[in-house]
Amino acid sequence: MRYVIGVDGGATKTHALVVDDMGQALGFGSAGGSNQNVIGLEDALVEIGSAVNSALSDAQLTGHNVAVGCFCLCGAALPEHFATLQTSVESLKPAKSVIIKNDTFATLRAGLSRSWGIALICGTGFNGAGRAPDGSEARYAALGTWSGDWVGGGTLGEEIIRAVMRGYDGRGQPTVLNKLVLQALDVSDEQTLMVRLFRKEIRERAVTALVPLLFEAALMGDEVARDLIIRAGTDLGLSANALIRRLSLQYTDVEVVLGGSVFKGKGPLLLDTIREVIYQLAPNAQLVRLKNEPVVGAALLALEAAGVTITPGISSQLDGSVRQLSAYPDSKSRETAN
Repeated sequence: MRYVIGVDGGATKTHALVVDDMGQALGFGSAGGSNQNVIGLEDALVEIGSAVNSALSDAQLTGHNVAVGCFCLCGAALPEHFATLQTSVESLKPAKSVIIKNDTFATLRAGLSRSWGIALICGTGFNGAGRAPDGSEARYAALGTWSGDWVGGGTLGEEIIRAVMRGYDGRGQPTVLNKLVLQALDVSDEQTLMVRLFRKEIRERAVTALVPLLFEAALMGDEVARDLIIRAGTDLGLSANALIRRLSLQYTDVEVVLGGSVFKGKGPLLLDTIREVIYQLAPNAQLVRLKNEPVVGAALLALEAAGVTITPGISSQLDGSVRQLSAYPDSKSRETAN
């Protein structure tokens, strides 16, 4: 019996999952965010180690029993990040062999019905990655403005504020977002909103949290909101197309996995826009909403690295057994729903 561990390390949380070579989920662990570019390498390793140790303890195993660990980390962006993280994670002795990948690949593998395809992540920020049938990979650096990124929850939150203020001062169209935003932030008027934002009395995460209001406004028929969602969908579609083109997947039925909180917005406008843009290049592409936690994808990557062929039976076993782990996110609600 071979054991592997998959780790998904994001900006706000770190998940670890121990699995055997039959796809049986044996242990799960969770910790805080582990982006070394935000909290520093030392603190990131503390969170990674905490999640790993919890998962191994849950599985009643140690790192000596684990063949491969696949660590999909959002702090792995530049070549020097990979080199530093490789050495640092190995020092934790989580497995006999350690693989470091960007966290986008965990989302990619978790959403695919096979080993290749495209993934777009649109949460607080943006990232995208892809893998071809021959194993070649492509991804974005995801360094924000410096790497050409635009769409993401943080950016959309700022654009919502911009639309509110321009609607208020006459440079833009009136929008129902004014009322929704003032209510959400408990601010009396736009002038007060502007001052509080300038003084940093309203945190960035509160601005990012306004994104669901954009979708609500669009469903009300608000043109400003609709235009912003279409702009975001167009950018996401173009991002997918660039990866599809780089990996020569335009003539395939490539799956495009969508992961991140922005894709949970109400209404069909965002997905319809993405689909329309992608179909111009890859008419047989399929949009796939991410259903599993990305850590499941990290575990599948670890199994593949250990030489395990992922059969439908193994995928099904993992999908079902992971929800039986008491610490796994939403395990109780998912069991009830089933």
